[in-house]
Amino acid sequence: MFTEGQSLEGRSIHRLAFGTGHARILLWSQMHGDEPTATLALLDIFRLLATRRDEKWVRRLAEEVSIQAIPLLNPDGAERFRRYTAADIDLNRDAIALRTPEANLLRNAQRTFRPEFGFNLHDQSLASVGPAPKPAAMSLLAPALDQQRSTPLVRIKAMRVGALVAKVVSRYVPGHIATYDDAFDPRAFGDSMQSWGTSTLLIESGQWPGDPEKETIRKLNAMAILTALKAIGDETYQTVDIDDYRLLVPNGKRMFDILVRGVTIRRSDGWTAKVDIGFLVQPDSPKTTEIVGPDSQFSVKEVGDLSPFGALEIIDASARTIDAATVRVDSTMTKPQILNLLQL
Repeated sequence: MFTEGQSLEGRSIHRLAFGTGHARILLWSQMHGDEPTATLALLDIFRLLATRRDEKWVRRLAEEVSIQAIPLLNPDGAERFRRYTAADIDLNRDAIALRTPEANLLRNAQRTFRPEFGFNLHDQSLASVGPAPKPAAMSLLAPALDQQRSTPLVRIKAMRVGALVAKVVSRYVPGHIATYDDAFDPRAFGDSMQSWGTSTLLIESGQWPGDPEKETIRKLNAMAILTALKAIGDETYQTVDIDDYRLLVPNGKRMFDILVRGVTIRRSDGWTAKVDIGFLVQPDSPKTTEIVGPDSQFSVKEVGDLSPFGALEIIDASARTIDAATVRVDSTMTKPQILNLLQL
C-alpha cells in the first residue's frame, strides 16, 4: 500500500498495487463518501491475492496485469458518510475543472499510469430493472465520450468488459442487472476517462432483498471485478458477445424499500378500501453506515394500487385494518412503528 496523496482536510488517500503485466488497469472507489460497497470489495480482492499469491492462477494474473487501485478517494466525505467532499463539491463532476485535490490526484494517476482500462465503482440508489418489479443488484455503463455517444474502439472495449460482467453476474442474480443512461457529461470522470483513452466501465452496486449490509452485493462486486481482471489479462474479453451489454435495460423506478400489501384503511367518515402502501427510506435518515437500521425513517411515498411495484421487503397485511389518517403521503415512521401500526 502506498500513500497517493491527501484530501482537502489532510486525510491520506492510499493506493494498492498488484502485478507487473502488460495490461494496465486503474480502479477507484468511493468518490462519493456514502458509497462504500466497492471499497470493501476491492479490499477483499487484494486480501485474496495476497493470501493466495503462491497459487498458479494468481501468479499468472500477476504476469498479465498491472493493477493500481484507489479504494477510498473521498475520505473526507466518508468521515461524514456523505456524497460530497469537504468543499461540498461532487468529486465525480470535477474531472474538467479539477478544483479539488482528490480530483487532481485521480487525474494525475491516469496521466502517470496510462491505464488501458478503468473501473469507476459506485453505489446506486434503489432502482428496478426497467419496468420490472425487481431490484437492480448491479448497474453497468460504458460511458459516452462525446455528445454523439459514438462507439470508437476505446468504448467498444469497455462494452465488451461490461458484457462479460453482465453475463457472469447474471448467473447468480438472473434478470437483476441494469444499465444507466449514457448521456454525455464531460465533467464526469467516467466520461472523461473514456475520452482520455482509458476504456472505462462504471459498476454501480445496487440492492438485494434481505441484505441490508449489502454483503451479497459486495461478493458480486468482487467476483465481477476479478473475472474482468482475468479476462483483460488473457485478452479473452475480446471474444465476448457485446450484445450481453447492449441488451441491458435502463434503471427503472418500480421499487420501494418496504411495500405493505392489501391493508384495509378506514376513514373517520366510514369509507374503507384495500390498498398497498409504498415506503422509501429517507435520504437524510440517521445512519452510521450504509445499513438501514431500526432508527431509519421511512416515508410514505404512495398509497393505492401498487401491483406493478416490487420492494426489498414485502409485508402481507391483508388481514389488517388501520386508520387512514396514520399513513398520509410524506408522513414518516421507523420500521418498528410500521410493524406496530400493522399490529405485526
